[in-house]
Amino acid sequence: MDNYLCQKCSTHIQSDKQPTSFNCPSGSTHKWTKLGKVGTLNYQCSKCATLVKAASQPTSFDCPDGGSHRWTKL
Repeated sequence: MDNYLCQKCSTHIQSDKQPTSFNCPSGSTHKWTKLGKVGTLNYQCSKCATLVKAASQPTSFDCPDGGSHRWTKL
């Protein structure tokens, strides 16, 4: 199972496959970024405050607040 985050509306979801792109609340379609495998380690981005449970440090691409995520292990 993987963590996904929409760059447009900041929705975080855990799924076995990429979620559907339809009906983003921020308009038009979601822009999903695969953050990595779901796990037991807690990481939070200091820019957008997204919190994920991951197997290792999530990818830093496509922070909803612009640029790259800045992940901190909690």
